[in-house]
Amino acid sequence: MYTPQSRPGLTGELLLEERLVMVSTRENPPSEPGRDYVYVDWGPEFFGQHTLAFPNFSGAALTVNIGWLGLEHILKFGGSVFFPARMLREHEVAGRLHRVAGAPEFRLPAYLCYPTAEGPGPLALALDTIRRVAAEAV
Repeated sequence: MYTPQSRPGLTGELLLEERLVMVSTRENPPSEPGRDYVYVDWGPEFFGQHTLAFPNFSGAALTVNIGWLGLEHILKFGGSVFFPARMLREHEVAGRLHRVAGAPEFRLPAYLCYPTAEGPGPLALALDTIRRVAAEAV
């Protein structure tokens, strides 16, 4: 979760820090959101950082709240989007996406949330696996 809420019986631990970068299907796009910009709602922290970086931004033609929808949209129709850098390597290597020069990068902490009384067993194994995979992904 990017914005966990404190709840009794639920533990939240910092898993990794996402680095959201702006990418585009065009090779030399402007560093400001344009007509083909897709706004992904990464949560209130991202909204705050985005608002400070782009104070004149009046809204995107398309807003999504699931990251992969925004990515799939620009891959199919063209455009730009902010997305976690760790998930873009394949598309950048293939030349489908390009980092937007001069665009800001945003840091977004991601948390692992689970029942506090996890105990041994399948949940403990799953949590250890998630932690290991996340450490390798960064």
